Formats: sequence, structure tokens, C-alpha cells
Amino acid sequence: MKTRTRTGVRALAVIGIAFATMPLTAAASHAAPPSRTDCFTTEESHDFGRGEVTVCPNGDGTYRATGWVEDLLPGDGAFSGPDGGCVTWYLYSATKYESFTTTACPHFGGPAKLEFDNVVKPDHPITRASLGTFWA
Repeated sequence: MKTRTRTGVRALAVIGIAFATMPLTAAASHAAPPSRTDCFTTEESHDFGRGEVTVCPNGDGTYRATGWVEDLLPGDGAFSGPDGGCVTWYLYSATKYESFTTTACPHFGGPAKLEFDNVVKPDHPITRASLGTFWA
């Protein structure tokens, strides 16, 4: 009879511990930073430029945009040639343009290839990114 009682007490203790830790696990999951599945990565290459950007929500309305951008037609500082535009990542919500990240602009003395790690605060959640030119 003592063996059954000890086994029953042990089983209840294990069940009690499992239930006692459940609220702690749930609370910790709410406090954790966004998972990598909330992020998206875009890579593009065009005649004017190329790059890659990863955008992740920070959970406070801001987004972290990391990656690189390269201007492949740096020109001579004049908008007349060869393309005159700087290259940047444009960030969009589901309905509109929201923000842009660091711009590669060798036309005005900047580097042709630039790595970046920026935090942006858009008006709406960012859903996609597109590489484009920027006429500074």
C-alpha cells in the first residue's frame, strides 16, 4: 500500500509542477522579442543597383532594417549621367510608401556600396521592400 501512495504522491507532484510552470511559460512568451518568422528578406538586382534588406518588427511600432545597397551606375555627380540617381530601399505598408533606409549615393562623394542597420518608425506596418532610385 505504501508503494501506491508514494507513486500517487509523486504523480500529483509532477502534475502540480507542470501546472505551476505553465503561467510562467506563457508570460515569458509574451515578453520575448518577435521571432524571425515575423521578418522578411528581399533581394533585388537591376541595371542601376542591387542589394538585400531584412526587415523585422521590434514590437514597439518600430522596424529594424538591415542589409546592403549598391549603386552600379555611380555617375559623376551630375544628374545627367550615367543615371544620376542614388540607390535606396523603399519600405511599404500594405497600401502606401512608408520610409526608406540608407541610400548609396556616390554622386555626392558617398560610397557606392553601403551596409546599413537602421530603425524606422512607419505610420503603418511594413509589408514589403523595393529597390529604387532616389534623386537627391
